[in-house]
Parts: sequence; C-alpha cells; structure tokens
Amino acid sequence: MINPKLTLKATVLSRGAASNYLKNPGDAVIVDRQGPRWLILMCPCGCGEEFPINLDSRAGPAWRLYKNQRTGLSLYPSVWRESECKSHYIIWRNKIFLFNRYDENFYDSTRKEESLHFISAVREQLPINEFVSFYDIAEVLGEIPWDVLMVCRSLVREGFADEGSDKFRGFFGRR
Repeated sequence: MINPKLTLKATVLSRGAASNYLKNPGDAVIVDRQGPRWLILMCPCGCGEEFPINLDSRAGPAWRLYKNQRTGLSLYPSVWRESECKSHYIIWRNKIFLFNRYDENFYDSTRKEESLHFISAVREQLPINEFVSFYDIAEVLGEIPWDVLMVCRSLVREGFADEGSDKFRGFFGRR
C-alpha cells in the first residue's frame, strides 16, 4: 500500500452531511460554519472509520489547517488516534504520511527544491546558543510547519544548525 493522498471531496455546513462524501481512505470533508470547524477524514489506514479532526480552538484542543492553491492542504500538528486503529499520521501538501509504516519514506519523498530565499529566512530565525521550535519559526514566517521542519533538518545535515534532543527534539539553533 502506498501513502494515501488526501482528497478533499466537499465543504459542507454540518457534520451529518459529511458521511455521504467519504468512501475511500484519505477522503476528506471540511465542515465550515462561519469558518472551518471540522476536517472529517476517512481514516487513511484503511480501517473504514471516519475520524473528525477539530479545527475550532473554541471547542478545545484544535489542529491548524493550512489551505492554499499552490500547496494544497496541510494540517498541524500530527494526528494520533487514541482509539480504534491507533494510526499516527501527518497531512502535508495533500499527502498523508502514516508513521510506523511509511516513515522511512517521509523525508525523501517530500523533498522539494526550496528557494534560497526561504532557506535563508528560516536560517535567520535560528538563534545562536539557544534553540527555537520549528513551529515557532513557521508562525513568524507564515509558512507550513512541516516545510520549516524539513529546511531545519536540511540545515542540520549540512552543518549549519543543531537540533535539540529528547524533549527539545524539533528545536533548532544556528551553529
């Protein structure tokens, strides 16, 4: 099985209307009532369950949906189902990456040529002698967190940055 693709089927006004559109793993519907409230996803693992993902911070812990014509849909942070199939995945640029099954392909298959301007902008956000979260850098730059994470990890591989360890994994600093 390859990584399922996220396929946005519709935008609807109510949760009840979403099920009609969800047939295959990765099919998704946005419930939008004066702003996105839910992303309803047919679980990408193939278990056949519909999984609601909260996008409205007024209703409790919420994910952030990034949506534009150029990059498609991305969701932050990752989704980790605590019941049923216990799938763990991220949605990034209309692709779904299931961890513990496909994570070895994650970095290579998502690489794209980043512009020098973007790489420089990320590097400029890296502090010297301390660490900052890739998510915080993404917020400052108005970028998708997964894109910033990939640039930060690239800067580490090239010797321009360091990544923290343990509870500071995902935090980066300039060398």
